[in-house]
Amino acid sequence: MERPVLRAAIAALLVLGAAACHTAGAPAPQSASEAPGKYPRRASGCDIAVFHTAVPGAEVWDDLGIAEVGCHVSLPMGQCLAMLKAEGCRLGGDMLYNVPRSPLRPSDQVMVLRGQVAHTRPGKAAKRQDDADLPPPASAAEQAQPVVPLTGPVDPAGAPQVPSLPEAPSRRAAPASP
Repeated sequence: MERPVLRAAIAALLVLGAAACHTAGAPAPQSASEAPGKYPRRASGCDIAVFHTAVPGAEVWDDLGIAEVGCHVSLPMGQCLAMLKAEGCRLGGDMLYNVPRSPLRPSDQVMVLRGQVAHTRPGKAAKRQDDADLPPPASAAEQAQPVVPLTGPVDPAGAPQVPSLPEAPSRRAAPASP
C-alpha cells in the first residue's frame, strides 16, 4: 500500500522538476501593474514620499505592490527606512503609504518594515507631506490646564475618583442535607 503512494510522490517531483527546468530560461510574464511603459523602475536614491497613514497623500494613485525589508536590530532605523525607500523605487513608485511608525519584530534580532508602494497618476501631483496624520499641537489654553486621568475627574484630596463597585453577595453555608 505504501508503494503506490511513494511512486505517486516521485512522479510528482519529476514533473515539477521538469517544469522548473523548462521555465527557467523563459522570461517571467508581467502583470498589468508591472507594464514596462507605465511605471518603470527608478534609481535606488529616488525621491519617494513616506506616509504613515492608511491612505496615501495623493488625489488619485495606482497601487504597485508591497515593499518589505528585513534589517538587523543593530542597523539604525534611518538606514532600514532608506532600504524600504529603495525597494519602493525599484517597484517604480513615488510614494510609500501604510508604513508603521515602529517596525515589526518577528524575532529578537530582526526588525521588518513593510509599506504599500504607489505612484500618482499622470497629471496629478502627490502631496509631499510626511506625517500628515499627526494631530495639531495643543493651544496655550489647553497646555495650561491640568491633565485629567481617564478614570474621571480628580477630587480635592488629589486622588482620582474611582467608581465604587457593588458589593458581592456574601456566601452562606448551605445547610447539610440529611
